[in-house]
Amino acid sequence: MQERIEKIKNIVENWMQSDFHSPATDSEISEFEEKMKVKIPESYKEFLRCSNGAELFGGDAFLFSVNASDKCKINYDFSEGKVPKELLIIGFYNSCHICYDARYGSFFFYEYEDYDSIKEECSEFSDFYEVLDYIIDIAINRLYFILICLIKPNR
Repeated sequence: MQERIEKIKNIVENWMQSDFHSPATDSEISEFEEKMKVKIPESYKEFLRCSNGAELFGGDAFLFSVNASDKCKINYDFSEGKVPKELLIIGFYNSCHICYDARYGSFFFYEYEDYDSIKEECSEFSDFYEVLDYIIDIAINRLYFILICLIKPNR
């Protein structure tokens, strides 16, 4: 997990800055799970132990925390109830919620559709490491594309 966080921190273009919070303790994670009656998947707990929430790439992604006073805490639904209750919201990326579905043991991006009918169309990730790898790859490719456009000579 720390390797991925370092990779994100090394993307240093000003408009793609990322901010990581202080780590959460195991007791903070357990207390949050008990109070909110949720079960956080282990791969996301590993992230929380490194950073209790984060804002990535200038706000393209937010990863939610177990800080109960934080607006962006786990299960914060910015769509005001459009996310099915069986999904655990752990963040958002662009206009999609980053969710975990314990029924299938998978992570995916959800954007206000009937989940059961579109599940086959969703990008599915087996753990949070894969989610981070996906977001990092997109950020690096976007940065690469922008830099190429900036240095490409006019014809």
